[in-house]
Amino acid sequence: MTKNRLESFSDGVIAFAITLLVLEIRMPGNVALTTNGEMLRALFALMPNIAVYVISFLVCSVWWVSHHGFIHDLQQVNRPLLWSNLLFLLWIAFLPFPTALLGQHPDQPVAAAFYGIVGAATGTSFFLMRLYASRHPGLMKSEVYKSERLRRARLSLLSPVLYFCGSALSLVRPTIGILIYAAIPVYFALATLDGSRSPAQRRSLGDVEESITCG
Repeated sequence: MTKNRLESFSDGVIAFAITLLVLEIRMPGNVALTTNGEMLRALFALMPNIAVYVISFLVCSVWWVSHHGFIHDLQQVNRPLLWSNLLFLLWIAFLPFPTALLGQHPDQPVAAAFYGIVGAATGTSFFLMRLYASRHPGLMKSEVYKSERLRRARLSLLSPVLYFCGSALSLVRPTIGILIYAAIPVYFALATLDGSRSPAQRRSLGDVEESITCG
């Protein structure tokens, strides 16, 4: 099957999840905001919600970029890959809930750990989807070298590991977990700058890595 419908549907789900993130940021309805001081205090109280919203927005953005690269490398899709992609989108669509929970309770260890668990589940599902496509002939484009597929799979495996670490540390100190969650999308955003290399550079690096791997 062609990949057009998978790409269109995935883009729509990710865009919808990003939109839902901001809907959880609400001014308190039981407080009279009649003075500048009351308004400023109410806005200041929303800072945790806004901070977690920004983190989740970056997380979704990195997943969209990574998914875009993955779709670009695909030649075609089959039914197991479609279901693998749906599992990935399930966790993306669920992200607004732990975002709202952590924004409302930033000092609560379980809320911070739960956010990390959802992030780890998202990363694991993406890794399994990429691994499946890499190991089944005909799904990936032939010009994507085996060494490059393995490199990208290793990079995607790092995400759930980091989220699991952040989740575990959140049970001890939620602030540490939140800082890790903020650092993860920044790291992967910088890692995707690798895509600025030219095809010739990638081919040369692929030859070197494959010779080392097979050597």
